Amino acid sequence: MQRELTTGGLSPVGRDDMEGNWPAILRQLALEAHTIFLKPGAYLLSRLDADSEEIFLTTLVAALLWSLLAFVAFKALKSVVAEIFYAGRRTRTFLLGKLQKANRRRRLKKPVEVPDVDIDDLDIAILNTGLTLPPGLALTAAELAGQLTRRPAQLQQRLEKLRKYGLVDGALGETDGFDNYRLTRSGAAVVSMLHREHGFRL
Repeated sequence: MQRELTTGGLSPVGRDDMEGNWPAILRQLALEAHTIFLKPGAYLLSRLDADSEEIFLTTLVAALLWSLLAFVAFKALKSVVAEIFYAGRRTRTFLLGKLQKANRRRRLKKPVEVPDVDIDDLDIAILNTGLTLPPGLALTAAELAGQLTRRPAQLQQRLEKLRKYGLVDGALGETDGFDNYRLTRSGAAVVSMLHREHGFRL
């Protein structure tokens, strides 16, 4: 069937023509890809005054060159990815450190509320002992009994009372069957308040 003419020439190739010629198009693409693949080998052989028309030798040299290029590209890409990964980890560590420092500063700046509690001299003596303990040591009824000449059971009751007020808190472990405790910030604030307002001496 004769095609209609448009603007003095043949009509453009339509979709049907493209679908009918796809084997030829694929062959053309394959030929061009093969030519591109062989170019590095042919160029290197020509620079070495070797026979660049020998297809086997040209293909072998081209394959080696492309393999070397792929290896270099892989190493470069691996290096870039590793640098991005470690840079991300460094940034994450830096930001987490900044956030933790900001949280610590905010907690330290937050005023401590001193609870309204009913405590006596024995309670004050227990809190004072907790304030003067070296770091890492805990309050326990068994050890307080030797310092305050009271029965451990009585001191255990007082420690539980102070814990309910939030002046001491439970610590890990136990001593001679009695729980360990540590002075809280509120407990330290109470001792300081008594020192200021009532002449209590540490």
